[in-house]
Amino acid sequence: MQVPEEMVVKVNYDDTNIPAAAREFKPVLYRDGDSFCCLLGEDPQAGIFGCGESPKAAIKDWDNHFQERLQSHSQDDELVQYIEDSRKFSKKKVQ
Repeated sequence: MQVPEEMVVKVNYDDTNIPAAAREFKPVLYRDGDSFCCLLGEDPQAGIFGCGESPKAAIKDWDNHFQERLQSHSQDDELVQYIEDSRKFSKKKVQ
């Protein structure tokens, strides 16, 4: 999803207080009205999406949805396949 630059909220993904999955995949965080939204993927319906009243709440909600998506997904879920492939490549690269 292309989020207009003026809506994007900068995140320090090196911050250890951010959930590991968010540090690893760096979902886009943006402001939408009074809410903050966090998204990995094409759009909120197909991607992994979280929302909250603060950046921290949005990232936490996103992380909950991330974990749920990994545990229960269809065989042809392209986003989960991307996540799994990225993790495999990352582990091979480190070793």
